[in-house]
Amino acid sequence: MSVKDMQKFMSAASMSEKEIQEFLSIPRLARMATIQNGKPHLVPVWYFYDGTNIIVSTPKGTKKTKNLQSNPNVSIIIDIVDGRVEDLSYATKAKAVIIEGIAELQDDIDSSFVRKTYERYVGKNALSSPQVQFSVSLPRYMVVIKPTKIVSWDFTKIEAS
Repeated sequence: MSVKDMQKFMSAASMSEKEIQEFLSIPRLARMATIQNGKPHLVPVWYFYDGTNIIVSTPKGTKKTKNLQSNPNVSIIIDIVDGRVEDLSYATKAKAVIIEGIAELQDDIDSSFVRKTYERYVGKNALSSPQVQFSVSLPRYMVVIKPTKIVSWDFTKIEAS
């Protein structure tokens, strides 16, 4: 496959803006990369999409917040892969959105954003869990990721065509 063929393939698999919005509206595990001393630091995170930005809650003092304070460049991927590796069926069902952007740290002064995040992912009842209460009580930032580049694919489009 030539580079031109690969570009055509990826273009056919790209999601529309509406498809990206719908994909990001569903709670999924994301992976966020920050930079420390020129090296990537990758962590799983929960996120919220406000229609423009990706927002992540994180305790203050974590490696990712320290990294972002010295270098606000960030990348995050939200993806799903179904199927089996053995027969490559996963490759025809993969969907992903990769966002590169600039992160801004904002105080979550009253912990309302982290509460909203827990409710989104595990339900309101989880807020009564001692582990969740401890997590919510930690001083936190909202990491607001302002996209500079978005790449997406939905390989089910290719399978269907």
